[in-house]
Amino acid sequence: MHSFVSRVRYSEVDEFGLMSISAIMRYMTDCSMFHSIAIDYDLEQLNEEDLGWYITEWQVRINKRPVLGQEIVIKTWPYKFRAMMGFRNFTIETTDGDRLVEADSMWILMNLKKLKPTNVPQKMADDFTCESEVHRKWLSRKIPVCDLLQNKVDNGECDYSFRVRQMHIDTNHHMNNSRYIEAATECLDDDSKVSYIRASYKQVAYKDDVVKVSSEPIYNGLQVVLYNEENEFAVIEMYEDLGKIDGID
Repeated sequence: MHSFVSRVRYSEVDEFGLMSISAIMRYMTDCSMFHSIAIDYDLEQLNEEDLGWYITEWQVRINKRPVLGQEIVIKTWPYKFRAMMGFRNFTIETTDGDRLVEADSMWILMNLKKLKPTNVPQKMADDFTCESEVHRKWLSRKIPVCDLLQNKVDNGECDYSFRVRQMHIDTNHHMNNSRYIEAATECLDDDSKVSYIRASYKQVAYKDDVVKVSSEPIYNGLQVVLYNEENEFAVIEMYEDLGKIDGID
């Protein structure tokens, strides 16, 4: 397990003083990178080996939003490696151990030169050290696009579109995973009530790609697709009331 302590900054909160969804996502991806650095797989080492981790799926349960000025502990650990895939949990907790956020994720190790998946080296898997996964029921990793939303996509009906700028790009030279979710939240009138996020990444968006964003209400939530004429980049669902989401406890 790897962890670090932080304090919620003003730049990380929304208009209500709650940690924004994008800040939550960034804290978790930052923690995974700190973990990698701690076991000597920093960016320089990964680049030398032409390796990079691409996230393919997120499940994020927000029990309670961290608030401005609050001290928090961000934790992460892998619980399984299989071929080219890695499975990783995250938590954001109070200093007293109350879990504010819990997350499950799936990653694929990529050969950045060939842009193809590659098996996780045994030494890397051993160095990360697998631990027990969070014992919680999650929704399915696969997200079928609802018919009404698929019709919107097929007809080119979108809420808005944007061009991928340099500010969206990370060290893998494509749009960072948190930016897709950030774009999806723009389809909500108020994202402060979101308590569960499910995201599936299909293709990566590069600088200057034009991304269309279409949304459709679903039971107790909103489904969003990010796409263009050539690619479907991501499907994201955001729910409000955990107690009304079928399939989770």
